[in-house]
Amino acid sequence: MPIRGGLPPRNPRFVGREELLTRVRGLLGNGPVVLLPSPDHQLGGTGRTQLAVEYAYRLADTYDLVWWIPAEQNAGMRAALAGLAQQLGIPEARDLNRTLGAVRDALSRGEPYRNWLVVFENANRPEDIMPYLPSGAGHVLVTSRNPRWTAEVAQALPVPVFDRTDSVDLLRARAPELSAADAEELASRLDDVPMALDLAAAVREAAGWPLSEYLRRYDERAAELAFPTPIRVAWGLAAEALGEDAPADRVLLELCTFLASAPISWRLLWAARTLPLEGEVARTVRVERRLRAAMRRIGRFGLADLDPAGESLTVHPLVRGMFGQELSSERHAALLRTVRGMLAAADPGDPDNPAGWYRYAELAPHLIHSDLLGGDAEEVRQLVINCIRFHFARGDYDSSRDLASSAVARWRDALGETAEQTLLAAFHLANALRAVGRTSDARNLNLQTLRTQREVFGADDEATLATANSVGGDLRMQGHFGQARQLDADNLVRYRRLFGESFPTALRCANNLAADLRLLGDFRGARTIDEQVLRHRQAIFVDGHPETLSSRTGLAFDLYGLGDFAAAAAVLAGQPSGRVPADHPFALWAGRFAAMAARRRGQPEARELAAANFAACRQKFGDLSVDTLAAAVSLAHCARAEGDLTGAHELLERAVIRYHAVLGDEHPFTLAASAGLAAVVRAAGRYAEARTIDHEVLGGLRRSVGADHPFTLSCANGYAADLAAAGEAQPARELAADTLRRSRQVRGVDHPDTAACAWNLALGDGDEAARQQALDALAKAFGDGHPVFRRTAEGVRLETDIDLPPL
Repeated sequence: MPIRGGLPPRNPRFVGREELLTRVRGLLGNGPVVLLPSPDHQLGGTGRTQLAVEYAYRLADTYDLVWWIPAEQNAGMRAALAGLAQQLGIPEARDLNRTLGAVRDALSRGEPYRNWLVVFENANRPEDIMPYLPSGAGHVLVTSRNPRWTAEVAQALPVPVFDRTDSVDLLRARAPELSAADAEELASRLDDVPMALDLAAAVREAAGWPLSEYLRRYDERAAELAFPTPIRVAWGLAAEALGEDAPADRVLLELCTFLASAPISWRLLWAARTLPLEGEVARTVRVERRLRAAMRRIGRFGLADLDPAGESLTVHPLVRGMFGQELSSERHAALLRTVRGMLAAADPGDPDNPAGWYRYAELAPHLIHSDLLGGDAEEVRQLVINCIRFHFARGDYDSSRDLASSAVARWRDALGETAEQTLLAAFHLANALRAVGRTSDARNLNLQTLRTQREVFGADDEATLATANSVGGDLRMQGHFGQARQLDADNLVRYRRLFGESFPTALRCANNLAADLRLLGDFRGARTIDEQVLRHRQAIFVDGHPETLSSRTGLAFDLYGLGDFAAAAAVLAGQPSGRVPADHPFALWAGRFAAMAARRRGQPEARELAAANFAACRQKFGDLSVDTLAAAVSLAHCARAEGDLTGAHELLERAVIRYHAVLGDEHPFTLAASAGLAAVVRAAGRYAEARTIDHEVLGGLRRSVGADHPFTLSCANGYAADLAAAGEAQPARELAADTLRRSRQVRGVDHPDTAACAWNLALGDGDEAARQQALDALAKAFGDGHPVFRRTAEGVRLETDIDLPPL
């Protein structure tokens, strides 16, 4: 049996189309096929979707995988492709774009399924689906109303109306008592248009109208219209019949026409029970049983498709459009207000919680068709903001950015630039911009938003503090660690004053301040904060909660920075397993720090751990992420420690180039990675080249983070070795002595890197007593049998590697 995903139910009354199905099969062998309306029925109704569904079921056994993608809206299409990624065994990247690219590539390679069928339904903008179109041995089938498909993208196949025989078969299948002659008369009146035929058959069955009654009503209604097309007349009769049979059901259907062609769940309609509705409609939606019965009646009249389980209705775009044309402006406005209120009432809240994401996935497709951005109620706009955050939380940064950008533009015009929800949307837009790599735009927008919030709402407003936290993130990304510390310290005072010390948002702010201190090299200060935050989080969260893991990883890096590598490893080992996915960012941080600690402790598995972490970061974040680049630097240190200078050089050279592109030439991380590259070049004996790199890097680090920063001290230690190799003994000694003095003050006399600096100075001086003293310090720091003593036995200088904390 093939694997199926998202496939609509098969139409048990499907008839004919044998020649078309054969043509579809033949054309698919030459590339993607797009099913279009025939030229004389440009609005549709000729059965394109039903043809695609029938093809998928009829030919399913010839495929290993059949996957249906609703493509009317980007967000829904991307969500369906993300579901396909899970089926293909593709780990979800932090940025959904990378996951979707991996889906396309896996299908194109035929891994793990060679014979597949992917159907894009209602893909009315070719440019939207082109980035996701796979090639290879599988097949791509598209349904669309848009004739602007070029032959280079897909082969166009117009879907005409039925031939008369198929029309008669369809009508008689629905009404066996109908004679062939009567069926032919009705088919002739309806011009063999599939949707009109289906509506006529459904309403005759539901309303019990004999053929003569239906034809009489059909002629009367056609005479009332200026342009009586078969679909318009048949739809009008079905809507009229539903209104006569159950007026409340017709109102429910009218509400549905303000929503998208995506499934409309009974839960969404049930949310309307909280709204002020007309008597019978209110009674219908108040009780689930009555609501589900109404949905079944709407389906029986052919005005919407009811799924087999009776869970949801899907309204055809043509039906939506025809209802819209019938409504007066007053009625349209009233129904639209109700729909917006219904959507807002269905908002589950807490969009960061994965448990509620399925609810947001149901709501998000309907935002555009209900013009939720134009709603004048605060709770309606809050749903928009929650959907923006939902897209961001699940990694769909493009959808988050697009919706946030639209919200900011609309609300600036409607509410003003200083309105609370305009500013909140701008805050979320900046987050999305940063996530898609537009860091400069994010920074500028955040600063503008923060200034306005402080002026309008004050510095202690909760939304103002959230934006200030985001600005702190921008400052860290820019390399302005001191400014970030000042801002986050001020934020923390305000958070604690407003919420108390152990409130989750206050703890997140404290966590940010600890990150600033780590980046500044103040590991003692960071440790104090991280230990406090960890205690609070352990008290309020279950074991293994992501935020608890965040505190553990921060504390582990603090201990690592203080030179206590065993304690760092123990903190990470104490984290309960199984609660946080292996590819969660915090879990990946923990994996990198564990590999770092293993390397510094001289454990042979360090490189294997670092290599696995680097691969996982590439999969999750991509090659240009600062997390991936930091993992590459740590892996390079392992490679150099094992003597693999070629591997280390390749990793660091790529990392430096990418740091230059992502963070800029003067960012401390770019400079730190360059210092690591100099160490590899120095190990290869290319001292002049290493000296050139270190000279530039040391000047940059002194300017950016100061002479006492651990990054600067590590680079200075390497530069002293460059000078010594160049025969400049006196400058080398002076720099080594200065570096040792600063290391004792900054890192402490017992820090392993301080001991390494002491060894290097003693080695250059030829002072045996000082050398022995340094060896004793190294033994105290590392223990007997550590690989570092192979280096000292060879009488060579020791490197002090720079491992990068998270930004």
